[in-house]
Amino acid sequence: MAKYLTSSYFELLSILLIWILGYSTGNDVDNSTVQIPLLDIQHVPLVALFDTTNLNKVLTTYIISTVEKATEDKISNMKNDLLKDINNDLTRTDEKPAFSASRTSSKSLGMNEVLTFDKVWLNIGNGYERSTGVFTVPKDGIYVISNTVMSTKGKFLHCHLWRNNESNVGSFGTDYSSGTLNTVMALRKGDKIYIKHDVYNNESIYGGHWSMFSGYLIS
Repeated sequence: MAKYLTSSYFELLSILLIWILGYSTGNDVDNSTVQIPLLDIQHVPLVALFDTTNLNKVLTTYIISTVEKATEDKISNMKNDLLKDINNDLTRTDEKPAFSASRTSSKSLGMNEVLTFDKVWLNIGNGYERSTGVFTVPKDGIYVISNTVMSTKGKFLHCHLWRNNESNVGSFGTDYSSGTLNTVMALRKGDKIYIKHDVYNNESIYGGHWSMFSGYLIS
């Protein structure tokens, strides 16, 4: 009697499980299905039918929605970062002009060569041009201009600050020593400020950010 009750019990459980699965997927178990054996007691197998067609639809929908959400979040973050950068740039248009640059590598210099400082750390007003080493004054005012140049091993280094075509204060270094100049200048918009090597042969400037050029408007 117990044997028949057990068989009937598992048969009933199997029917109920299949019916529940069919009902939860839209009362349709005729789609593509896979049989997964769960139990095999008293030679009465308990089999679950899974609707893989609907499962694929669910997975596809989930993947698409997840990708769309991730893409929207990424675009939103990029947009916010871009707007933040734009706002920072717009804010800086009202700041006083200032620049600071240093030289990354050592170089042998020719006579009357304008020194270039290729690593730009700050360039408010975009007055400094790294490829030429020239600071073009963006507005009238009183400026502080600074320069430090380091010579290479066993070499001299003679330089001067220039405004347009006029030589100003100078600096000198020898054998890894530095020459430094600091001056205050009344400048007009469009003036060209730069550091020029003097008329000497066989001189070099040391890089590694030991040589620098900077300036800023104070009033």
